[in-house]
Amino acid sequence: MRETEPLYITRSKQICREMGMDPNELARPKRFLTDEKIEMKRKEYSEILSVVSYFSNKLAGSLEAPILITISDAEGYLLEITGNELIKSTVETLGIKIGGLFATEDTGTNVISLALEQGHPISIIGEEHYHTSLFEIACYGAPFYYKDESSLLGSVCIMTPIMFRNPLLLNMLSQTVETIERELLLRKQNRQLNILNQILISRTRNGIMITNEKGIIIEFNEYAEELSKQSRNSVLGKCIYDLMLTGSYYKRVLEGEEKFENEELKFTADDGSQIVCLFDIQPIYENNKLIGAFGQYRDITDRYAMEEKIKEAEKDALAGRIAAGIAHEIRNPLTTVRGYLQFLQKETDDNISELFSGLLIPEIDRANKIISDFLRISKPSRTKFESIPVNQLITDYIYKFLKSESFLYNVDVEIEIDPSAQNLEILCSREELLQVFINLFQNSLHAKRDVPLKINIQAIRVDSSVQFIFSDNGKGISSAALTHIFEPFYSTKDEGTGLGLAVSRKIIESHGGSMHASSDGSGTKFMIEIPYVQQ
Repeated sequence: MRETEPLYITRSKQICREMGMDPNELARPKRFLTDEKIEMKRKEYSEILSVVSYFSNKLAGSLEAPILITISDAEGYLLEITGNELIKSTVETLGIKIGGLFATEDTGTNVISLALEQGHPISIIGEEHYHTSLFEIACYGAPFYYKDESSLLGSVCIMTPIMFRNPLLLNMLSQTVETIERELLLRKQNRQLNILNQILISRTRNGIMITNEKGIIIEFNEYAEELSKQSRNSVLGKCIYDLMLTGSYYKRVLEGEEKFENEELKFTADDGSQIVCLFDIQPIYENNKLIGAFGQYRDITDRYAMEEKIKEAEKDALAGRIAAGIAHEIRNPLTTVRGYLQFLQKETDDNISELFSGLLIPEIDRANKIISDFLRISKPSRTKFESIPVNQLITDYIYKFLKSESFLYNVDVEIEIDPSAQNLEILCSREELLQVFINLFQNSLHAKRDVPLKINIQAIRVDSSVQFIFSDNGKGISSAALTHIFEPFYSTKDEGTGLGLAVSRKIIESHGGSMHASSDGSGTKFMIEIPYVQQ
């Protein structure tokens, strides 16, 4: 016993007397949580109980004295009882169990309610208790807080036979509680940091992939899913070396601690479109030790497409200047030569006249056509447009013309018009669009294999445009050639001028549309999109 009893114990005993408590009859908790509320409370306190139990058990293990440890919430409801089994069974027979509320007015002077009330470590030794049945018990208690908020969380208390009382027990309990508070604060900060990281990772419009030091994927955000078309769950825990286009980069970073910035990567999406990304990757260190790699994609497909358009525009401008020179330097002399050949044709015998009409004049006309096509690439179209329903454009105009051509070359031409696109109208020049399809038809003829040639023309609605898909089962186009087929004078045919597709794309662009091609080696597909007239 202490020489002077602490004032808070004296006041507590006074409350007991005022409540009419008999010191010779042990008071038990009168208020209890229901089983459902106990479960909810323990779930709410699960992390706290885990931390407190861990360090409390370490404290119990370091002591030779038999002790009982209790953990309560901030109100005084008992949430955990652990320690010496003999003491535990004894207190349970006294009605002390999980879910009971320890308040002075119910249970008399007790270490749980006083520790919570005083807000600092306390002890109640032997006769300092109000009830005589507790005179042979020494109790030590300490509240614990979230240190950053100073918000009371609960209490940790020790009960031991009075013969094992020791002032050091209160010091050890205080140190244990400080350790508990630091651990709880650290976990809270880590949790908040993790939430912040998740917000940053999920909100960014960059694809983010993080691996550990072995290349195992530990983070894969939503935008990475969108870019790669792979789900987060399907890649987490797997080695990035085997899964990704970027596996070789991660290998070099993790094994050689290299760093890469603005690496341009291209890959093809499921719909056949090309995606272009800039890729950055760097090692992650902790205490100067490599612990992983952080990589991110930035989608620059739109910017890349714009740069390509600028390059195409520059090519067109150059072609325009060249075309103007060609028109001036070549077309006029050709016209003169053609006229003179026609004049000479009348003055020569039949054999020479046939040479003029069958070879010389047609070749001059062919040269003139090449010049006209080239000029068409560089000059804006001034053709008058009209609004035409898609169904009418294909069936009454394009299909009729190609059908007659198909009889000559034994080609099977099929059309498919999606119901959603039939009645849509596009603002166009029928003659120019027909020229585009004739160019594609002629290209298909040149790509014909030993099997019968089949051509399919589809029209479907895609967002605010009509997409025309012209496909064949010909030889196909190599991936290397696909990147150049719309360039002027590029041709895979020995006698081709390389202007047909360049002119075709120019026509489509003059209609406010776009034209692309794809090939899988067993045919070629051209996708043409033209905006439809909004009703």
